[in-house]
Amino acid sequence: MDKKAISLACRMDSERAIKLTKRIFEFLVKKGEVVQLETRIAPKIFPHSGKDLSEMNTDNTKFLISTGGDGTILRVVSSLPLRKAPPILGVNIGSLGFLDESNERTIFNDINRVLNGEYVIENCSKIVPYIIKDNEEIKLNSALNEILIVSSKSSKVLLLSVKIDGVYLNRSYVDGIIISTAVGSTAYNLSAGGAIVKSNMDIMEITPLNSFARTGLKPIVLPIDSEIEIQLLRPRLNAKIIIDGQRTFKKIPPNTIIKIRKANAYNSFIRLSQSQSENYIKRLRKKIIGTLKVPLDDSPEEEFNSGF
Repeated sequence: MDKKAISLACRMDSERAIKLTKRIFEFLVKKGEVVQLETRIAPKIFPHSGKDLSEMNTDNTKFLISTGGDGTILRVVSSLPLRKAPPILGVNIGSLGFLDESNERTIFNDINRVLNGEYVIENCSKIVPYIIKDNEEIKLNSALNEILIVSSKSSKVLLLSVKIDGVYLNRSYVDGIIISTAVGSTAYNLSAGGAIVKSNMDIMEITPLNSFARTGLKPIVLPIDSEIEIQLLRPRLNAKIIIDGQRTFKKIPPNTIIKIRKANAYNSFIRLSQSQSENYIKRLRKKIIGTLKVPLDDSPEEEFNSGF
C-alpha cells in the first residue's frame, strides 16, 4: 500500500511563507516522508510533486500544513473536498492567525509532535447557503467561518425579512447580516458585536450589521440544525453574498429568498494540547481577549466617612 503523503499549501503573495514552506518540504523529505505540494506552490519548490487541493483527502493525505494565516486556511478549506478533507495544521506568519496552531519558531518541533501522535483533532461544522429561484434551491459554497449578505451599494441599506425554522422573526433595515459558525464567531461576527462561541459547539449565529434604530434585530445564537431564511425586500436594490471572504455572488435581486442550513461537511484541525478545551481557551486568551496585568493589591481608595 502506498504511503500517505503530507500536503503543503501556503500564502502565495508572501516570500516569507514560500521560504518557510520550502524549509518544511526539505525537513519532511529528510525524515523520509512523502510530500505533495499544492499546485500553486509546486513550481517554486518541486514541480513534479504538485497536486490540486480538490484531490487531497484522507485516503491519500496524512495531514495538510497551511502556512500563512487565517485567510490562507479559509482559501485552502474552500478548495478541499467537502468529504474526507485531511486535517489541517496551520502555521501563522501573520498578525493573528486564530485558526493556526503553529508558527515559524515552533513548526519543526510541532511537526515532530504530530508525527509522534501528540495531538488531538478538532472537528468544526460548516454551513451552506441556498438561493431559492423558481421554487428550485441553488446550493452555493459551504462556509467554515461565515456567510455575509450585504447591499450591493455601500451607501444603501438592505431591508430584510428573517425567519427561523419557517417562523417569522423580524423585518429590519441593516447594512448587512452575518450568519456565522462557532469557528467564525471570533472573526467578522465578533467585530460586529456578536458573541464568542466555543468552536466545538454546533451552532449558527445571526448578527446584524448596523441595524436601523427600532427595527429590533439583535445577535442570536441558534442550534446548527436550524434553518435561517432571509428575504431581500427592498425594491431596486441588489445584494451580495460573500462566503468566508473567499467567494462572492453578486447581483442577488430583490425578493430573493436565501436559506442557510448546516452543511453535510466539516473541517478538522490539529491541536497540540491534551484537550480541545484547554487549547481553545489558551488560543482565545492569547490571540483574542488578551490579559491585563493588574496588581492583586489594587484596592479602591477608602472613602472619607463624615459620620452622618
